[in-house]
Amino acid sequence: MKMKTLLLGLVSGVLLAACGGPLPEEMDAQEQLGTTQGAVCEGWDSGARLCTWKCTSSAPQWSAVGAGVVAYGQCQSYANAQCGRTAYATCWSK
Repeated sequence: MKMKTLLLGLVSGVLLAACGGPLPEEMDAQEQLGTTQGAVCEGWDSGARLCTWKCTSSAPQWSAVGAGVVAYGQCQSYANAQCGRTAYATCWSK
């Protein structure tokens, strides 16, 4: 019984290690920031220069463009235009 438990744990560990994370993708003008929402928004005053948004609460990823594309104070209106509706969340991030 103990050998069975040991092998099950070993196989599970190997499968988890084999999955890994997503492959890095090239970031273009509209960057994908990831699926987690934690610590995305840092604010313009803290040096954040990416207008970052999610169109819906269930959207899988954040989208972003640099400050060269969106002027300070225009992030919300830019995100709304990209979403075709009021964006669920909008902020400045690094």
